[in-house]
Amino acid sequence: MIDADAADKLAITLLRQFVFYEPTLKQQAFHQAGTSAGERLFLGGNRTGKTNAVCMELAMHLTGNYPKWWQGYRFTRPINAISASISLKDTRDILQKKLFVGDIDESMPAILHESYIEGKTHTTIAGAWDTVRIHHISGGVSELKFKAFQQGESSFQGVKADFIHLDEVPNFRVYQEALMRTTSFDSEKTFLVVSMWPERGKDELITHFLDNASEGEISNGRCYIMASWADNPHLKSEERERLRKSVPSWQLEAREHGIPVFGQGKVFTMLESEIFVEPFEIPNHFARVYGLDPSASSGGTWGAVLLAHDRDKDIVYAVADYKLSNATPTEHASNISRMIPEWCTGMVDPAGAGENMHTKEKTIDFLANRSGLYLVKAHKANNTKEATIDEIYERVRGDRFKIISSTKGMGCRHLVTEWRQYARDDNGLILKKNDHCIDALFYALGGLPYARTQTQFYHDKAPRWQEAGYL
Repeated sequence: MIDADAADKLAITLLRQFVFYEPTLKQQAFHQAGTSAGERLFLGGNRTGKTNAVCMELAMHLTGNYPKWWQGYRFTRPINAISASISLKDTRDILQKKLFVGDIDESMPAILHESYIEGKTHTTIAGAWDTVRIHHISGGVSELKFKAFQQGESSFQGVKADFIHLDEVPNFRVYQEALMRTTSFDSEKTFLVVSMWPERGKDELITHFLDNASEGEISNGRCYIMASWADNPHLKSEERERLRKSVPSWQLEAREHGIPVFGQGKVFTMLESEIFVEPFEIPNHFARVYGLDPSASSGGTWGAVLLAHDRDKDIVYAVADYKLSNATPTEHASNISRMIPEWCTGMVDPAGAGENMHTKEKTIDFLANRSGLYLVKAHKANNTKEATIDEIYERVRGDRFKIISSTKGMGCRHLVTEWRQYARDDNGLILKKNDHCIDALFYALGGLPYARTQTQFYHDKAPRWQEAGYL
């Protein structure tokens, strides 16, 4: 046990390190989320400061030393913690070195001074530690164990931890077992934290977070933060360009922005700044049409996207979306009616159906006739999807396609998520996964000739119903 004077010197040493650590806005948001979220994911591109941020926070919790600017959660006692990566070698070379040695390029010194170590045990891997005892300012001792995903979920069984850090992509079974180890039985919070880039695309773990809420939003005790190279002010612009040139194009979204992709890569590779716009009041003279993708099974996911067409400039705006599972056709119809004007025409997927309606025709008939939705069957052929993708690219090049991306009020939160993940497999074929709003967008684009303003709709509704082929 070290005496009070030595402890004060160690506190000064650590606080100097915290002065050296200047968190980015994304890192600050990640730390602050710990006041409410027990599960946190720091999802980002390579070299965005994910691992550094978590290791820095872990050091604060282990020692009880927090800088004046700290706005995250504070433990008032020594803690039990686990730090793990893919293999014991990775854990040693990345996490152990960041905490006790520092980066090889000296861009960051050791986070914890060696004098804080009150004892340690070793593993069978040369230079790798199994357990480290860390002095806490209260006079007690925190304990940090190093583990590896390759040891399996059983290696996490039988322990209780206040803070677990999983670095890079763990098997979801490992994540679930680690979560069980952070169950709190007192007034103190416990945390399971992951820092990673989406190497495997949108797997179970990423779905666990991204399908739960929007970035930065805390829901069901979970929160995620996404960081790109642009969020790291310490990464110089020339270095970013060098990295871009060395990364395969299909991996760039994941490695630079932390955006999960599948297979061969994203379908839509244009810059988001060219497409995403903030909400604005849609003028009355913009014609509107929407696409609807009902589920083929009872309780499945339905998607819809509303478009507004500025015919004067031939610019198409995706202005609102809808996505929901486990609801009846009646509930879906009611929800969609609240989002979409009653006079708006919908292009419906001809394959959509609900099991409780027995056939697809009965489902469409129900939506059109009994629920009052004005629907037209969308044209659906094998080459339609690729043709629509080509049309979107052509419109983007001409600055004639936009998506309102705000997550507050009117906007396309679900469409934006699917847009970022829409990808091809290794054979270049489009992956049919989490694409309900994308499909609805395609149907709506194919239905632009049916787009109407409110005035036009009521003016020519009667004589054109049969001609247009309304159901």
